[in-house]
Amino acid sequence: MPSSPFRLPKGSAFALVLVTLTPAAVPAVAQVAAPPATSTSAPGKEFGTMWTFDAPPLDYWKRTYNFNADQAWLDHVRLAAVRIPGCSASFVSSRGLVMTNHHCARACISSASPKDTNYQRTGFVSQSLADERKCSAMYADQLQSFEDVTARIRSKIKGTTSGAQVEQRTKAIAEVTDECVKATGLRCEVVTLYQGGAYSLYRYKRYLDVRLVMAPEEDISFYGGDPDNFTYPRYDLDMTFLRVYENDAPFQPKDYFKWSEKGAEEGELVFVVGNPGSTGRLNTISQMDFLRDVQYPATLSGFDRQIGILKELSARNEDAKRQFENQIFSIENARKATIGYRSGLVDSAITARKRAFESDFRKRVMADAALRSKYGGAWDATAAAQRQLASINKQVRYYGFAGSQLLNLAGGIVRLPSQGALPDSLRLPQYRGQQGTAIRNQILNEVAFDKEVEKLLLASQLTAARKELPANDPFLRIVLAGRSPEVAAEALIEGTKLTDVQARRALVEGGAAAVAASTDPLIVLARKIDPLGRPFAMRAARLADVSSANAEKIGQALFGAYGQALPPDATFTLRISDGLVKGYPYNGTLAPYKTSLFGLFARGAEFNQQPPFRIPDRWMQRQARLDMTTPLNFVSTNDIIGGNSGSPVINRNAEVVGLIFDGNIESLPNRFIFTDEIARSVSVHSRGIVEALRKVYESPRIADELVGR
Repeated sequence: MPSSPFRLPKGSAFALVLVTLTPAAVPAVAQVAAPPATSTSAPGKEFGTMWTFDAPPLDYWKRTYNFNADQAWLDHVRLAAVRIPGCSASFVSSRGLVMTNHHCARACISSASPKDTNYQRTGFVSQSLADERKCSAMYADQLQSFEDVTARIRSKIKGTTSGAQVEQRTKAIAEVTDECVKATGLRCEVVTLYQGGAYSLYRYKRYLDVRLVMAPEEDISFYGGDPDNFTYPRYDLDMTFLRVYENDAPFQPKDYFKWSEKGAEEGELVFVVGNPGSTGRLNTISQMDFLRDVQYPATLSGFDRQIGILKELSARNEDAKRQFENQIFSIENARKATIGYRSGLVDSAITARKRAFESDFRKRVMADAALRSKYGGAWDATAAAQRQLASINKQVRYYGFAGSQLLNLAGGIVRLPSQGALPDSLRLPQYRGQQGTAIRNQILNEVAFDKEVEKLLLASQLTAARKELPANDPFLRIVLAGRSPEVAAEALIEGTKLTDVQARRALVEGGAAAVAASTDPLIVLARKIDPLGRPFAMRAARLADVSSANAEKIGQALFGAYGQALPPDATFTLRISDGLVKGYPYNGTLAPYKTSLFGLFARGAEFNQQPPFRIPDRWMQRQARLDMTTPLNFVSTNDIIGGNSGSPVINRNAEVVGLIFDGNIESLPNRFIFTDEIARSVSVHSRGIVEALRKVYESPRIADELVGR
């Protein structure tokens, strides 16, 4: 399912302090002016349809669908949409009711569950406003306005090196952001579009009081489990309803999506309004090759290790299962998505289209003397940087403090004084600007540690390092010292005092002298790792700056040539994608545009009601009440990716016809090049939502609110 770009829950044993050696890919700003927009015809749909509200493709919509969207329609749609942590959502009633996916609200559902009940498994239906439960760490951001600040950002970039450009760009963005916050009181974000071809200032209003209204059981919200994830036909009720409150009363939005009881119909024009996380459609071939051959294989290996450990831990008892179930869900989802992303990079037909576009565009640039002077070397410089990054990738990944949260803390404690003494531009990327302060605060946070978990994590990381690095590698000599990974992890974790926040505070406040004098085994180890890994980290950071600076040149060239005829790569900011409700050919037959309740119960019977195809008891007991012809899920050609989960699907009248929750497996390569021959977005049908609310969950209160009764 297209959930957020992979991140682990806050406070997780896997949510490590950001002091590892992997460099932050901070885009450098090329000090060149973009060429003026030309009449060059835009390429095909390879760049997708994730349009910004800054530049909606009004002529394209009119030409393609005979649809005329005026500014009032666009403003209404923008203000009815909201962004929640990692996902998308929308207002769907005049009383602040918010619709999103169950898998987007898992943290909220868990936090609202009492100790003796797990709403993930039982589901939850509030009977009144008073029964709605507050969610911890949940908020909703509504995009109020936006402004082009490209000229202002670029005017501040005067450096001649990538490092100086990064520093000046970061400072310029901070100035614009701070000024916006002071002037408006809103949350402000400068968004980089077209890899730096343009910059836009987005202003959000944040709602902090968000409460759980209704969530179905996980057995129906994620029906079919991991085997059915990223597939179609599907039979999921992946929905949750929240409510925004202000001053302890339901918020009354002026803009919200009304409900279409008819729902999506075959061949209908529909729009997905949400916040796609990230795409790589402007990536060069060399960047895609690096992902295919280096980064994705390493990422998948890490996922496999983490899933193995988490499943081992969750098997301890019921409390452990509840503690780790959200993390397992997140990582398994991210793993399957990454496999799909990589499949597009090994598909010669897909990559051939990307190579053809890049080759043609480079020829156009090289044929013009002015463009050649500004941008002609960008592709080769990027390719050289990618090759060098690949050559040091193992050292970058292993010569650091990954694996254990306690080791990460030790690394941060060791590096804080030494990095803080350097000029900002000479620091590791993680310590530039205010990031060093953020790391210090993380180190001094009160955190509960499970030493057995820490041992498993560290031993797993060291086992992987021993497998990939040569036997005489200096990192292995330092860390293992002839011991097995398990024995080394046992000694390091049992011997450390860093579980005590006061011990960490004494080291941080004592500075370099306290760090140098410490005999704590993890601090001793971090002191040895730091000089070994830092040169590789700095080299990787410089190469990342080179790649980013040249990627920005390419982005400026593309933006100059095609302007806003091409949508920019996804940035987890609000987009609108057009598409048609449409089935597709698969497995030698046809996938229907919709599935129905008939199919759900048939699938349960065909799998003998065995997990993950077991239909919940509540549904089985109420089967006779249901109109079995009711559509449950449907597919469309809209352009989505992680972050779009929870996006409303609306028709021309801005009425909800569905709720995005997934894409089929064929859609995953769209991360790099968009196609819609068989790639599809998968949604919950609006009719299925109301049918379930009324007849399975016996909640006319919520159903009536949705349909405006």
